[in-house]
Amino acid sequence: MGTPFCTSALLKEVMADYYARGVQAKERGIPVVWVTAVFPVEIVYAAGLFPYYPENFGALAAARKTTEKLSATAEARGYYADLCGYARCGLGDAHSKEHPVGEITRPDLVFCCNTQCGTLQKWFEVAGRFYQVPYFLLDVPFIEGASTTLIKRYLVEQMHELIDFIEVYTGRQFDFDRLTEVLSLANEACRLWNEILDTAALRPAPFGFFDACFHMAPIVTLRGTEAAVAYYRELKRELEERLEKKIYALPDERWKIYWDHIPVWPRLRWFADLFAQNGALVAVSQYTHSWVYHFDLERPLESLAENYAEAFVNRGFDYRVERKIGLMRRYKVDGFVLFSNRSCKPTSFGLYDKRSIIARRTGLPGIVFEADMADQRYFAEEQIREKFRIFFEQLTNR
Repeated sequence: MGTPFCTSALLKEVMADYYARGVQAKERGIPVVWVTAVFPVEIVYAAGLFPYYPENFGALAAARKTTEKLSATAEARGYYADLCGYARCGLGDAHSKEHPVGEITRPDLVFCCNTQCGTLQKWFEVAGRFYQVPYFLLDVPFIEGASTTLIKRYLVEQMHELIDFIEVYTGRQFDFDRLTEVLSLANEACRLWNEILDTAALRPAPFGFFDACFHMAPIVTLRGTEAAVAYYRELKRELEERLEKKIYALPDERWKIYWDHIPVWPRLRWFADLFAQNGALVAVSQYTHSWVYHFDLERPLESLAENYAEAFVNRGFDYRVERKIGLMRRYKVDGFVLFSNRSCKPTSFGLYDKRSIIARRTGLPGIVFEADMADQRYFAEEQIREKFRIFFEQLTNR
């Protein structure tokens, strides 16, 4: 997060247009569909519906430091304070007369995939009742080791049910040719995003994890659209230009760091400055790599099932360790940070064991720190600062 990107202005335009189209969809009678971050949104786009991400609303509320206010409203309604911060933001806004980051968009349909966690499916189920709209759940079995043909077949059958559900609701036949077009656009956006992320492996690098957190919105919300492809082409062009001009994310880069999963949104700048002051570039994270899909256009539903069932958040302990180590080696990092996220318990499971295993296998120093991705009530600044002081000392001593 050094020299501002020219593309940042374009990103604001792209996302403003996305949200404006959500408002227009309501006016034109186009169904607005709530979807989870790991959901085959390509089907939604192919059906001509408008997908909306309540988790993005939660991240925006967190970044603007309004989580505590929205959470208080949700908690006053009886929702537990240990729920995911994103859910508390969404629930709080739904029950509030004040909307500090704009009102969360009301859905006409609620689609959920339970690969991420149990909270999402219950949050979306509650939303279906609150807004009195149909709710559809894609149930994906947890994959402990390798995926199986049975799991893929089970999910493909559900996708057929989802398409039937959409056809009945809209009164229109689903267009599989359009799905192929959407998947082709998704492939191109994902390819560009992956190449952009890979520039962080250069020394020094023009791009890092905190930049990726800012520029990732289109790959999540607009994957499968021409807008996402156009945006990432422009971002990649700017990165190539920066390399020619020797403009780097951290000019005095000494170390590369792996960061595990979601950032602490209300403290994004705080962490970016902390790492920069110590000459460390957070170069890679499993989180920003979560939307690097590749779909087989010859077998669209089967390929969707494979990509979404095998998402990192739906995999077992050993796979997660291997995935982290693989990214650390690919980006040649000098140390790693594992974020024990109070809001996202499935991603925080076993982190202290993982730290020991990763340190033993790679020889890299690593730490685990505890906080919440959205709620600053659980951010112990001095304690966290001291942990990182020791971490940077370990890097220096190496």
